[in-house]
Amino acid sequence: MKENPEQVVRLEARYGQGQSHGYDGAIMPFDHPTVFSRIEMETILRGIRVQLRKRLLTLGAAESGPKEAFTESERRSFAPVLVEAFAKARPDEWVVFFLSHPRGREADHRGGPGVTEVTSGGFLVEGRQLHLFLANYRSAVSMPLILDRMRDDPLRPAGEVFYELVPGVHQTVRQFDSITSTWDPIKSFRTGLSELVIDYQSVRIFPDESMRASDGGHSTEERLRTLQRLRAQGLVNEEEYRLKRQKLLDEL
Repeated sequence: MKENPEQVVRLEARYGQGQSHGYDGAIMPFDHPTVFSRIEMETILRGIRVQLRKRLLTLGAAESGPKEAFTESERRSFAPVLVEAFAKARPDEWVVFFLSHPRGREADHRGGPGVTEVTSGGFLVEGRQLHLFLANYRSAVSMPLILDRMRDDPLRPAGEVFYELVPGVHQTVRQFDSITSTWDPIKSFRTGLSELVIDYQSVRIFPDESMRASDGGHSTEERLRTLQRLRAQGLVNEEEYRLKRQKLLDEL
C-alpha cells in the first residue's frame, strides 16, 4: 500500500486467523475485500465532520461549528488509495491511515514553526456499515520520535483528545472505550477513540447533495451508472432503483 513520510495507508491484521470479535462477543470476519469507486469514497470522506472541543488554552476563543475532517486536497489523494486498500483487504485486516503536513509559520495556541499536524485512525467494513476510528485529528507534534510512533501505530491516540466526530445523514457516533473489551485486548491503548458508523450503502444510493465533489464527479450520468451497478450486484432492489432513477432523471 501507499507509504511516504506524509501519507501512510496500509493493511494491518488485528485479530489473527481472519476473524474479529463483535459487540456481542461472537466471532465474525470483516466484510473485506469491499469495492468502492473513487467518487463514492470522496463522498464518504466529505461527509466526515468534526467539532473541536474548547480547551483551557482557548477559553477566550470564539466558538466554531463542525468542519470537514479532510480537506479537498486530502480527499483527492486519500480516496484512491483507500479504494485500492479495501479492494485488497482480507477479512481480518483493518485499513489504517496516517496523514501529516507541516504547520504554517504563524504560531497559534497549538504550536508554531516546526510543528507537524497529524490525522490518523482506521477503517473497517461490517455488513453495510463502514466504521471509522479516529485516533488523532490535526494533533500537533514537534518531536520526531512521537511522530514515528504515530506513523507506526495510527490507531494510538498521541495525547489529549480535543475533538468530537459529528454524525451526519446515515451516520452514528459511538465511544470506542465502551466496546474495547470485545474489540481490542490492548484496552489502555484505545481508550477515548471516537467511532463513526456510516451506512455507506445508503450514502451510495442517496448521497447528500451538499457532499458532491467540487470537480463535478457526481454527474447525473455517473450516478445513474453507479445505481445500475448497485442493482446488478443485488445491493438495490427494484423499487429503490426505480425511485432513485426517476429522481436523478428529474434533475436533468
